[in-house]
Amino acid sequence: MKFAYGSSRKGDVAEALRHITEPAALLFSVANEEMLERTANEIERTFPGVASIGGVGQTYIGKQFFDAGITVIAMKENVKVVADVLEQASVMPAKYIRRLENAVKSVGGERGRTACFDLCSAGADVRAVTTLSDFLCRLGYDLAGGTSNSASVACNGKVYKDACAFFVFKNLNGKIKSYKENIYIHPQENEKQFMVTEAEPRNYRIRTLENMSAEKVYTSELGISRDKITTQTFKNPFGHVCGSDTYIVSIKGVEADGSITTFRPANRMDFLTILKMGDYREVVQDTISRIKSDLGGASAVLSVNCLFRYIMFNDERYWDSYLAEMCRNFSHAGMVGVGEHYNTQFVNQTMCCLAFE
Repeated sequence: MKFAYGSSRKGDVAEALRHITEPAALLFSVANEEMLERTANEIERTFPGVASIGGVGQTYIGKQFFDAGITVIAMKENVKVVADVLEQASVMPAKYIRRLENAVKSVGGERGRTACFDLCSAGADVRAVTTLSDFLCRLGYDLAGGTSNSASVACNGKVYKDACAFFVFKNLNGKIKSYKENIYIHPQENEKQFMVTEAEPRNYRIRTLENMSAEKVYTSELGISRDKITTQTFKNPFGHVCGSDTYIVSIKGVEADGSITTFRPANRMDFLTILKMGDYREVVQDTISRIKSDLGGASAVLSVNCLFRYIMFNDERYWDSYLAEMCRNFSHAGMVGVGEHYNTQFVNQTMCCLAFE
């Protein structure tokens, strides 16, 4: 697969599409939700019948980063793509599962060569990921994707509220495989795990850990004051321990009663640990090595990087180097999301991607 792209800082869709030809699929981002419908409509008029999905957020391709106007990423050559949408994504996306089934049939789904990339509206992650992965993973198809910074997403020229738009890809030239990159590690000494003893998953709120307020546990373990909690998550997010893996839970805020709100829900009796930042340069190199080892080289990598990861890399003056390192090894493009999806899990502060052989 190959990428092409176009952009317009002033929001001119025609300008953004000017140099794109014969796309198999189009992933687009806009600076704000008011631009979504017009952009989706004009893309459909210009490329009728071509699979397209889009949302609100920043975009990158190669070494370039786009945070204004409209950006369009075109995918082409050696790939078959169908786009569709699960509606009522935060309530009952399973009602629309036939659309996913039909998309897989349309591309001629084949284990190892078929995968899904999704983009859902904010707040719809949990049920959307569960619904997609329940069908896909049983058949051996990988999932990667993320969350738009908006209440709506676009699919094939239309805008949908509370929805999950998706591409189903079949690589006509080899394998597709999903990857998750976690730059945080468990403390090596005296690692503690804390049971969630009281929570409101619907409100993304952790009330108590080990029967103590979540605020008290977090601040005591790190030796920080209450007002530092929301920035400390860049270096020390929670990690949800799930079998042999750990999924990141970002902190959103702290409430008057000592409960902590997060960007991913935690349930009563989940075990959380407080992670610390690892050597992110080494972790990025390890991801690149794994992709090369698994696929013998990749023609393209389509990714979602968490907004918090982007902010942290920027603060560390590493973001430009990160993009340069990825594109030194692959054709690389993607979006900055406010949540990330990897097979069966909704995660935070992570990079998730599909790599195409």
